[in-house]
Amino acid sequence: MGATRLFEGLADQIAGKFGERITALRREIHREPELGFETERTARKVLSALEGLPLEVESGVAKNGVVATLEGNGEGPVVVLRADMDALPIREETGLPFASEFDGKMHACGHDAHTAMLFGAALALCEDGLRRHLEGSVKFVFQPAEEGGGGGRVMVEEGVLEGVSAAFALHLWPGLPLGSAATRPGPIMAAADAFELLVEGKGTHGAMPHLGTDAVLVASQIVTLLQSLVAREVDPTEPAVVTVGQLEAGTAFNIIPETARLKGTVRTLDEELRRVMPQRIEELARGVARGMRGDVRLDYEFSYPVTRNDPEAARLALDVAGKVLGEGRAVEAARPAMGAEDFAFMLEAVPGAYIWLGVGDVSGLHTPTFSFDESVMPVGSALLAALALEALSQRGLPGSG
Repeated sequence: MGATRLFEGLADQIAGKFGERITALRREIHREPELGFETERTARKVLSALEGLPLEVESGVAKNGVVATLEGNGEGPVVVLRADMDALPIREETGLPFASEFDGKMHACGHDAHTAMLFGAALALCEDGLRRHLEGSVKFVFQPAEEGGGGGRVMVEEGVLEGVSAAFALHLWPGLPLGSAATRPGPIMAAADAFELLVEGKGTHGAMPHLGTDAVLVASQIVTLLQSLVAREVDPTEPAVVTVGQLEAGTAFNIIPETARLKGTVRTLDEELRRVMPQRIEELARGVARGMRGDVRLDYEFSYPVTRNDPEAARLALDVAGKVLGEGRAVEAARPAMGAEDFAFMLEAVPGAYIWLGVGDVSGLHTPTFSFDESVMPVGSALLAALALEALSQRGLPGSG
């Protein structure tokens, strides 16, 4: 039975005892969102919240990350619970009384809640009633720079996962019923890579196109034809996305510019396909450009790998979620999402699982109106605490060493 006897009513207990503190921290962070690695204020708020708890706290990890370790019983394994802290460059339009006070910055992806939920899990596990059941240690990892900065990779490089047996993280998930959870073995989030194409033409007067090479027209053809890579070169049963999100060109309405710049993202779940995409993007773009008397230069960056759950960890997470949330509230996700997540770097280093926590039918992630019912946060805290208890009761995970 392990530690599962402790899970019944855990969310309600955390809500009753710590709910106000969890909510207060979330709102403090939400008011002052910070981007990338520049989460100094957020880290200070976390450090202040953790004060007085029986934790060994290290700050300045990956510049502004915080790692707090709770020692349990004996020399057991170590489990990581991770939350991200950074916000997005979005102007908030929620109208909340604690809305962002920093214009053009917003917690539109729930990282403020992730941080608060991890704090709630630390509060719960530091209580004698649960701490005495910890058959090992828990690292609470508060990470900066998930949104494109690769803070998870930096934390791995700085040794945060040394000696760790398993790692778990939650993400608020619109579209899933409030307070439910979903995960799956294997891929759960896609690899995310970035490209920039410089289209080189020949500038001329807008009334004399025959005297130049129209970089805008070349770029437009490339944007359209890039979709053929997914439509005609990728197995129809294999998920893939090629999106051009930016097209920059020109200085005036009546001048055909000499260059145009395309910026986009490629999402894949298959590593072989991932590795071949830059070659095919360059070949197709160059073929189009040269056929129109121009050329291209490609800059391609492999960014976040596939977020791949360990099968045993995913099964443990679903089992624990079912016990914490109640019958029918934990489901195996039918398919991965094509969004990306830098917890992937941690899952490359140790076994673990990434879990979606439902917030119901609300505005989507990365939108200026994203908001959610805060009652879900003690639920997330309970799930994180229970994951640590159960993973430690099993002495880590099978095959984790």
